[in-house]
Formats: sequence, C-alpha cells, structure tokens
Amino acid sequence: MKKNKDFSYIISYDKVVFFTYILLCLTGVIVMLDITSMQSSMVNFYRHLVFLVVSALAAILVLYFFNLEKLRPLNRFFVYLVIALLLIVLIKGDTVKGATRQINLGLISIQPSFLARVALIFFFASYLDKKHDELISANLKEFCIEFMPLIVFSAVTFILIVLGRHLSTLIIGAATLLGMLIYAGAKKRIIALIVLFGMVSGWIIITQGASYRSSRLQTYKIYSLLLKDRPAPTNSAEEYQVRESLTALTSGRLFGTGMGRGRAKHYYLPEPRTDYIFTIIGEEFGFLGAIFVFGLHILLFFRSFRIAEAQEDKYLKFLCAGLAMNIFFNALVNTGVAMSILPSTGNTLPFISYGGTALLVDSASVGVILNISAKRRQL
Repeated sequence: MKKNKDFSYIISYDKVVFFTYILLCLTGVIVMLDITSMQSSMVNFYRHLVFLVVSALAAILVLYFFNLEKLRPLNRFFVYLVIALLLIVLIKGDTVKGATRQINLGLISIQPSFLARVALIFFFASYLDKKHDELISANLKEFCIEFMPLIVFSAVTFILIVLGRHLSTLIIGAATLLGMLIYAGAKKRIIALIVLFGMVSGWIIITQGASYRSSRLQTYKIYSLLLKDRPAPTNSAEEYQVRESLTALTSGRLFGTGMGRGRAKHYYLPEPRTDYIFTIIGEEFGFLGAIFVFGLHILLFFRSFRIAEAQEDKYLKFLCAGLAMNIFFNALVNTGVAMSILPSTGNTLPFISYGGTALLVDSASVGVILNISAKRRQL
C-alpha cells in the first residue's frame, strides 16, 4: 500500500528539551508562589498559572499540529503583521513607566516586540536558506543588494521598537539575527561592519536618546563587576535597584537564605516578578539554585543547537538555531543585569518570570524546536 505523504504522526521527539522546559516552568511556578505569598493578594500567581497553561498548550499545539514547511510561505506576512502591531502600539498602546510596549486587550495585554523577534527569525531562516550560496560568497555590496529585504525589515522593526523604548528586546533581537548570519556562514568582514554599525547606533541611542539610558549607564559604571576603576557610589535613587539586587545576591551565599526568607521581595527590590526574578532565586536558593536555573537554560540552548546541527534542511537548521539563540540571549541578558555584568534594562527570564506574551512566545518557540526534532511515521 502506498503511504500518504500528507499525513504522518510523531513517534518521538527530543526528551531533553521537553523535560528541561518542564523543569524551568515548574521552577517559575515555585518562585512566583514564593514572591506572591508575601503580598496581600494571590492574583498574580493565579494569572501566572493561567499564562503557563495557555503557553504549554501552545507548545503542544505547535509540536503536534504545525507543518513548518507548509507554513513557510506565511513568514513574510508574519513580519508585516508584527510591524503593523508595533505601529498600533505607538499610536494606541499603553505607556508604563515611560515605555510604550503593550496593547491592552481587556483581560490580557500583548507586547508585539516579543513577537517581532520571532517573526524576524522565521523570515531570516527562510531567506538564508534560499540565498545561502550567495551569502557565503557575497562581499559587502553584493550582501546589501541580495539581502536588502532582511536589512529593510530589520531596520523598520528595530526603529519601531526603539520608539517604543524597549531597547533590551532590540539588543537581544539584533544579537540573535547576527548570530544567525554567523551560523549561516557570512563573511567576517560583513559581520565586523554590522557589529561596528550596531555599536555606533547603540552609542547614539544611549547618549542622544532618553536621559534614563545614560543614567543607567552611569550607574553601571559604579557597580559593574567587569570594570576595575569605578566611581564611588552616590547612593542616589538611580542606583537603588542595582544596589539592592547585588545586596540580595551576595546575602544568598552558597545555599541561600531559604525559600520564603528573602528580604528583597518585600518591596526592597522593584520588579521582583519580572526583571529581577533571578535575584530572588540567588538570594533564597543561593549560588547553587542560581547556577541550576542558568544551567537549565544552557542545557536547553546546546541541546537545541544539537538538533539544529542534525537537520539536513537548511531552513529548519537556521530556524532551530535562531530560536535557541533568542531564548538563551534573553536569559543571558536577564542574569547579566541581575549581577551587574550588564547595564540595567527591562527583560524577563524565559519560562520563569511573570509575563504572558514572553512566556507564550518562548513556549511556542520550544514547540517549534521539538517539532523540528520530531521523528515521524507516514500513515
């Protein structure tokens, strides 16, 4: 009997990625319960559980029911959609703490900048597959001509994100796309020029843009663990958040203060549920707890890259690698900010921080990675 190539079912998928994802989500539930328990209401914990259930269902849906090859022609329209959403955010979005990042839909709010990063990854993967031979041999002029759609879509998306004051998402997105170009084999000269352009653009945005960015950079110079000659602390309000984060992390030592016994979550540290959740983990569960969480992100990253390397289809290879980098760079920035290795910026810790859009997008990304890893049998 002739097998029907249009119908197949999954017989296996990468269990390491799956269980790593489950462990990270369970860790997030435990930490969120710990943080919320000292508040007068448990509503944020319950909301996080709802976000998690929906996100896990999205990952399962993507794993079992998405045909990535058939959906590939929609990648360009996905980019158009997120650009439209980013424009809507600037026009009608909610402004929170000086940043306009989200669209309020009543019961939930969405942040299109998270969707934008993933949309560009899908589009890049498709285009790099189509033009892979040209990428490997292209000089700067040829690159600008052949890959103009990538340049234009990236530029428009990043400009809209900058206008919405979500610089951390721009940095993570740019690093991911650059990583995809390196992985796909772009020439070192082109990579170097892109990095130089990014550094100049970043300097302009920080020094000529909103004043709070340059203020954060000054605070970073004072508390950075990477700088030797640091200015003396001024104990100003701008330094408070970084100072409290480092105080909490150092008080955790090796084993932590114990769950529920941390000080920082008692309103000493702003944004303990989101931007600085890694600090809470380090304080209450110690260095061992923090390294466990970060180690899970490293495991997810390298296992996903192993899946990418095993793919013969270049589109799936680049897509898997891009999604893995996107999640890992996000974790890297969040932990780096908590330890003052990087300047303070607002972004969540994947699968652990409170936040509906980020959790949904990252979970769906894991669903795609599992989908790529899956072995199928034809009916």
